[in-house]
Amino acid sequence: MRERESSTRRLMRIERAVGIERKELKLHLGRLVESGHVIANVIEKRGRGGHPVISYDISENGRALRSDVARWIDWGVRLGYYPDSFFYLPSDN
Repeated sequence: MRERESSTRRLMRIERAVGIERKELKLHLGRLVESGHVIANVIEKRGRGGHPVISYDISENGRALRSDVARWIDWGVRLGYYPDSFFYLPSDN
């Protein structure tokens, strides 16, 4: 069986983590770029179907947002709104 590229594996892991499909994920990533939380990097090569390959980096604003979201989730777990395993992925091992 052919091994997938790391960028494909990363995208598939993101899809599993957030529970949304690629087309919907693309919309959310576009909004994060517009808001300044994420920076889009267009890579020279083309993907399947001739589409541009884009990688995303988290900006400083995005890091602050990610930290705020993590604190909110941790707070929700400590207050008992979510069980400890709610945000756990088997691939996190």
